[in-house]
Amino acid sequence: MKKLFVDKQKNLKDFLSEKLDISKSKAKQLIDTKNVLVNSKRIWIANHLLNVGDVVEVPYFEDENNFFKFSDKNIIYEDDYILAVNKPPFYISENKKGSIEDLLRKKFGKPIKAIHRIDLETSGVLLFAKNYKIFEKFKKLWEDKKVKKLYIAISHNKANFKKKVISINIENKPAKSTVYTLKTTQNYSLFEIDIKTGRKHQIRIHLSKTGHPIVGDKTYGYKTIKDPLLKSVKRQMLHAKSLQFIHPFLQKKVKIEAPLFEDFKILAKKLNLS
Repeated sequence: MKKLFVDKQKNLKDFLSEKLDISKSKAKQLIDTKNVLVNSKRIWIANHLLNVGDVVEVPYFEDENNFFKFSDKNIIYEDDYILAVNKPPFYISENKKGSIEDLLRKKFGKPIKAIHRIDLETSGVLLFAKNYKIFEKFKKLWEDKKVKKLYIAISHNKANFKKKVISINIENKPAKSTVYTLKTTQNYSLFEIDIKTGRKHQIRIHLSKTGHPIVGDKTYGYKTIKDPLLKSVKRQMLHAKSLQFIHPFLQKKVKIEAPLFEDFKILAKKLNLS
């Protein structure tokens, strides 16, 4: 993180534009990532008024989509019906231009369709059907809850349990997560999570509500970041580790695993969780 010291009252967007010698629109884009800290607190309001003596911290500039650039090596499984990728963080799963779905359609020239979604900042296994008929068949697996989904997360606070079943409704719908503690330190925990349902932001909400918000989660996590090891974390430390199911066309068990990305491994090592 780069530290900038405020010597006169000014709004955050103008301050960053001046100090970093970038346009105001670029400064606004940086603020929108929610990675800018003012006095160790996340600030994402462009006209936030800075006072003399405030300390602004910003991540060093790098194009995350180049740092985690999607390529053929991210394809981790393929057969005649489906393919799976290890989705890098900062890629949208589907629908929009530049999404993983869009990139795969351009690569293969087929109406490839995402069978499920994972969040923008979450990495890991993402499954695609090679046509819409296949998509409908696999969609039923998800609807019938016949897919085993495992995630890995780095969270705040030391867990005092080996296994915890969390059943907290999300948007008035049942949601169930089983959390296994893999390793802990005084202030952090490494979890494996088995989700029985797939509600929006389920793992992030469940861990937050039980006192273990995911490191880097800007919506459900801590807004004040004092540990210097965490200030450069640009995304939520959540990874879709694996999918397991009986293939409806091949009639065999398929397990697809996605290796962790480097930023996750580096942070886990720094926090003594690897």
